[in-house]
Amino acid sequence: MKWTTSDLQQVLEHQQYIDTVIVPLCPVSISKENISLAEQREDLIILTSEIERTYKGRVVIAPEFTYLLGEEAKTTRLMQWNQEFKESGMKHIFFLTCDYDWKQLNSEMEESLIWLPALNINSLDETTQKVIVEKQLSHLNALFSKIWG
Repeated sequence: MKWTTSDLQQVLEHQQYIDTVIVPLCPVSISKENISLAEQREDLIILTSEIERTYKGRVVIAPEFTYLLGEEAKTTRLMQWNQEFKESGMKHIFFLTCDYDWKQLNSEMEESLIWLPALNINSLDETTQKVIVEKQLSHLNALFSKIWG
């Protein structure tokens, strides 16, 4: 389910079936040396679109959680998002990121943080894109299945 009015209305009506939120974590910086951040975001958008298509009716893709590189309050803000989703009845909250800095905080975030390598998928031809996304999706499928039980 997408973060749209009509999809969120369905989420509220069928929350016993839709129990998972996926939040893409996207760092922001406009500088020449950080252009790869835009590539990371593009990778996450492609992947979350496929996750949404695969698990429509089971997951909600939240808007991107954006933060500045080096932002000290990002963890606190993210935990507020986590708390909000839990209080609204979501059983599972997953945070997807290509930013390795989050991996250092993994113990604080339990099993909910999923780090993926940045592959610059958008620069590849469509066939190669599809193969890479399918491989990443198969790894995520295994992880989701394990956690969902």
